[in-house]
Amino acid sequence: MRRKKSNVYMPDIEFAKVGQKMKELRVSQGITQEKIAKDLDTTIAYVSNVENNRTKLNLRILVYYANLCHVSVEYLLDAGREKAQKVEEDGVEKEIRRALGFYSQEEKQKFLKMLKVVKGEEA
Repeated sequence: MRRKKSNVYMPDIEFAKVGQKMKELRVSQGITQEKIAKDLDTTIAYVSNVENNRTKLNLRILVYYANLCHVSVEYLLDAGREKAQKVEEDGVEKEIRRALGFYSQEEKQKFLKMLKVVKGEEA
């Protein structure tokens, strides 16, 4: 049986940044890799590999770090979404931003007023 494709949008996540954030939180709270390895019944090398993106992160570890460091799983995943969101930025918006960089603040205000008129808003 084939599954229907979902229309739910899932942004790409840079797991290297997620691991880096996990490590930063662990270190800032004075928690050792040894403690994590013991709690998760794994090796210190495995914990290091997860934090340094040399092995895949799994949900069990992600949830453990979130609980241990008193943050949400979403908070950890957001560390890996920053670049992905920037990459998705529309090319037209980039071009507009680049073009506006050549104008003074006064000229930019004039453009903004014109855009509001075109959109039917009050200027």
